[in-house]
Amino acid sequence: MSSSFLEKARTAMEDVDALEALAVETLDQRVSGAKATMERDQVVANVAREMARCAKTITWLQGSKEFEEEKASMRGVGVFTNFYGQLKQTREYYAKHGATLMVAPATRSTAVEAAKRLEVAFSGEEMWGKYVDLGSLHRGFCNLPGGVTLDYMAYLRMMLNRKFSTHAIIPGDDQSKKVRGTSRYAQYVEEVEAYLVDFWRRAQPLISLESILDEPMREFEASRKAEEEYEPVDLDEFQSADELERLGLERLKEGLLALDLKCGGDVKERAKRLFSVKGLERDEIDSRLKAKKAEAASRRANVARLERRIEAILEHLEGIIEATLRRAERKLTRTKDEIDQELEDEELGVRIEEDEEDDEDEDGDDLAAIYNPKNLPLGWDGRPIPYWLYKLHGLDVAFQCEICGNHTYYGRRAFEQHFNEWRHSHGMRCLRIPNTKHFHGVTKMDDAIALWEQLQEKLETDRFKPDRDEEYEDSDGNVLNRATYEDLARQGLL
Repeated sequence: MSSSFLEKARTAMEDVDALEALAVETLDQRVSGAKATMERDQVVANVAREMARCAKTITWLQGSKEFEEEKASMRGVGVFTNFYGQLKQTREYYAKHGATLMVAPATRSTAVEAAKRLEVAFSGEEMWGKYVDLGSLHRGFCNLPGGVTLDYMAYLRMMLNRKFSTHAIIPGDDQSKKVRGTSRYAQYVEEVEAYLVDFWRRAQPLISLESILDEPMREFEASRKAEEEYEPVDLDEFQSADELERLGLERLKEGLLALDLKCGGDVKERAKRLFSVKGLERDEIDSRLKAKKAEAASRRANVARLERRIEAILEHLEGIIEATLRRAERKLTRTKDEIDQELEDEELGVRIEEDEEDDEDEDGDDLAAIYNPKNLPLGWDGRPIPYWLYKLHGLDVAFQCEICGNHTYYGRRAFEQHFNEWRHSHGMRCLRIPNTKHFHGVTKMDDAIALWEQLQEKLETDRFKPDRDEEYEDSDGNVLNRATYEDLARQGLL
């Protein structure tokens, strides 16, 4: 509108009220699905940002000299004159720019429009912040010189179970320990940190990342500062370099580092170098004795700092990385059509996956006990099957088998199949009876034992006996069994 500072302050305050109404309206929405949830959180984050901007504008306006002058013009003598002068300016403004009689509350503020504008993008693998997409970082890790090669799931497990600073180190492998000192590893660490920071700000717009990293980084800087502090050597207590040699290699190294001198060489060289600067100020020391500010040292410090930031972020992304690992394992057992359908369902919130069983539905439908008064069997979906299907398969008829330990089978089909299953076979072995077709349908132990005895008797009767079953023929052509033939032969009647 006009250039009045009071009017600008009033407009900013009106924007704050409109943003508060938008925040209440957005938070009252009941959304489902990763996309809708992310859009809601992003709108709320935009509202907070726009409200902070408006508050900053109001503070600046109220502290300006022009604002105080306009307030003073509305007091004292000539109040009405000033009022009508401002009214005239306002009418001239609307006569020039036009006026709208009714403006919808949702569109009356540019701040509201800015808050509703969503510019956050996620990749297909990230699924609106439900998962992380570490594919490019995984390839970068595998391509590190002297590093290790892992598959994607092993890389995700390593992100979960090991400190990030130990990823490129294999215990017992001296060559792999040099990986962290290379420029390629420093570039890899920068890429990991940049991705995790960007992902956090997109996936968690309502949580400030700096507030999470503040405490870990403060502890890191304190510990690093304590490690880099070296105790200097009081050279006034020594009269020669030979006396300094008694301090040993490590103490001489610490004394040289305290003065930013080169610390290489043996004991004699270190002692001689340290004694040569006795009585000199730091700026008087020969530059040839000073250690060069190696780029590698600065890079190592920066890498260590980034590694600590990454570890702090990974601690708060543990649940998302675990979900990503489970999703990667599921994808190995599914077809492309099943994966595409799962992606669509997850985006729209149609179903809840196994790894989201802890999520609670606001209506409490998922927590309600399943109503099953007739104790019907459960189907593939975890719910009772229809009663007509229950009756059709005869599942209301119970069959008890004494041989199986009085186990009950429901339905003729289950009863018939159980004779070939392990439980019935084990019961027959305990009775020392073979589980053959003769005993199919026998459920009582006494009946099985009696049938086995009858079969034994029949087998005994049908067994081949030489005295009875061997046949002989006499000279007249008569066919006789062995016992009769031998009896007649003994009597001399043949």
